[in-house]
Amino acid sequence: MSKIALILGSGARIGQAVANKFSSAGYRVATVSRTPRTYDKDTLVHLTADFNDPASIEPIFDQVEELWGKSPDVVVYNAYSFAFTPSGPLSAEIGELAKSLNGNTVSPYSAAQIAHARNGGVTFIYTGNALNTLVDPNLTTLGVGKSASAHWIQAAAKAEQLRPAKFYYCDQRTPEGKPCYTGLKGEAHADLYLRLAQEEEQGDPIVIFRA
Repeated sequence: MSKIALILGSGARIGQAVANKFSSAGYRVATVSRTPRTYDKDTLVHLTADFNDPASIEPIFDQVEELWGKSPDVVVYNAYSFAFTPSGPLSAEIGELAKSLNGNTVSPYSAAQIAHARNGGVTFIYTGNALNTLVDPNLTTLGVGKSASAHWIQAAAKAEQLRPAKFYYCDQRTPEGKPCYTGLKGEAHADLYLRLAQEEEQGDPIVIFRA
């Protein structure tokens, strides 16, 4: 039976490139976003969900299992949510902070938890950035979520009881090694994610790569 890749957050840059890469490698691929989309082959489907609502995560896995008879072998979390804080790091409304935490931490945690419970050999890959270590007062809500997810991903990667599952936080940098917030390279992410999925052993969970 073909392996399955679930792409949570299927934007035109990274998400679609990752979906195309895994599809070309023979995976059945389910992409998920808030916007409906159609594909012209039955090994590539699109589902809709709002990742700011953690309760939306489990039904996605139910739908994938209904479609193809098993849970995903690879789960990529490529969604994010944040509110700018130009007036200072404590200027975000509590509702905005909660929404950001849901989209950046709670929903991906839920996805990893469900994925592992249903497929103990899953590879979970999170599209991160430098905000797990870099502090930018204007991006406080995003940084809080990214750093929190980097923590639990590293913890999961070190937990022997979760083997043979693998967990990764991936951070693209510029060719000079600087943080990359714009100019993200979809193909570079896709190549990396497929390679991580194909490796048998857990590597360093924080993957910094230049593109």
